[in-house]
Amino acid sequence: MNDLQHLTDLHAGGNLVQQHSPFANLPSHQNNSELPLNIIHQWVKPYYMNVGSGNDEWIEPFINIKPLITHDLTTLLLGDSNWQTRKVGAYLAAVNNYTDLIDIIGTRFLKNEQYQGRIYALVLASFNTSKSIDYLDSYLLYYLKKPELHYDQQCVMEALLYLDTINGTNHCSRHFPHWIQLRQQWLHVSGLSLQYYEEQLSLLKILQKS
Repeated sequence: MNDLQHLTDLHAGGNLVQQHSPFANLPSHQNNSELPLNIIHQWVKPYYMNVGSGNDEWIEPFINIKPLITHDLTTLLLGDSNWQTRKVGAYLAAVNNYTDLIDIIGTRFLKNEQYQGRIYALVLASFNTSKSIDYLDSYLLYYLKKPELHYDQQCVMEALLYLDTINGTNHCSRHFPHWIQLRQQWLHVSGLSLQYYEEQLSLLKILQKS
């Protein structure tokens, strides 16, 4: 995270002159081969539209196969090139609390790969470690100052605000001025709400204990 913090500090100070994201050169975890179809049929297709959503029909079948989740499976899903597969892999990491995978998930999150910031923010919030909070913080330091990039700034603000609320911290405070500026430019943006994180993190706790 030292290199990551250096990059975000440079950008915040106006010292980065390149036009691409300061996170573009962070190495991403990649598989060396395609996933077997049986893994896609068992783990991806039934769940990629459901994890992190308000739908609850998938929960009971998921609990039944939860004992089959392994670290190797989760890492394999996270290394695939498909966004559906990565989304499920990130969620499995949260279910089994694989905090050693924070850097893999956080790197994809910062690089905004395939626009899955919301699920990555949820997973990082579920870990609730100093490292996962650093990733949320770094995302906001960069993307709140990029109103032309309509990504997941709002849900990341909500994730960090939720963690501030339960941890008794104040990480969000330095981001509020830029958040207010962004809202003024994005006229369609609603106010911040903790409901999504309260509901989804409560569900994750149930899955973790099941």
